[in-house]
Amino acid sequence: MEVALIVPLQKKTEAGKPYTRIPIIETRLTELSSLSDGALVDLCKQSRAHPKYVPSECLLYFVRRCTSTKPSLFEQLFKVLSERILRKLPRPASQGGKTISMTNSDIREGVYDRFIEMLMIDKADYEERLDMFEVRFDLALSRLKTDAQRKSYRAENRNADLGFDDDSADLNPEVETASEGYDPFAAIDIDNYRYRCRLDAAIETLPELQKRIIEMTRLDIPIDSIDPNEVTISQVLNKVEKTIRNQKKKALASLRILLQGDL
Repeated sequence: MEVALIVPLQKKTEAGKPYTRIPIIETRLTELSSLSDGALVDLCKQSRAHPKYVPSECLLYFVRRCTSTKPSLFEQLFKVLSERILRKLPRPASQGGKTISMTNSDIREGVYDRFIEMLMIDKADYEERLDMFEVRFDLALSRLKTDAQRKSYRAENRNADLGFDDDSADLNPEVETASEGYDPFAAIDIDNYRYRCRLDAAIETLPELQKRIIEMTRLDIPIDSIDPNEVTISQVLNKVEKTIRNQKKKALASLRILLQGDL
């Protein structure tokens, strides 16, 4: 049987040496590369208790390398990877589940958004920052989480002083491109039962704020309105229009790569 050639990482250290995966990950990648797509997906879905559990480093390897060539495989593997990422992030609900922690929600959305952006950049060209996730996934995710925490706490303090909440940062160009003109509820697709099931599952993987925006978009609720009596997404979620529009674009970009496996 022909041994699969594992694609090396491209990112280099300050000394100019390329990043390398730990030996056990390289060995697992070789083993996993010999599996059929169906067997690979089934194994990736198994918990840590499974004797053949697939490390997230390996799962990401296959996600990165099937975005264009195998959109169906990408969709299934990325769903598993998204679930793993979200399980490691703070839950929006506070203790007892009765209230929502906006700080936890912001951190959760910030990390997930950042990861999606890197994946889209990687799809368009090559995103070196993802190489660290193939070396030590949990450590790289922890660093993203720390960055998001700092950003959230700074924004929280700033907004407390200024009295407003605004997501005014410019979006990554890849997010703008992926979301532009994309409508997951287009009639040609939404009439298909299988597509509707996939769409519902994809929406469930989104961070809470993005999920609520998409759900209200599905109900044709406008983002904003000049009519003060009209119900709007901005009003319901108590967020300024710019924040809603940015979060909606991020959500659409995520749904597009989940449902189409392309940009």
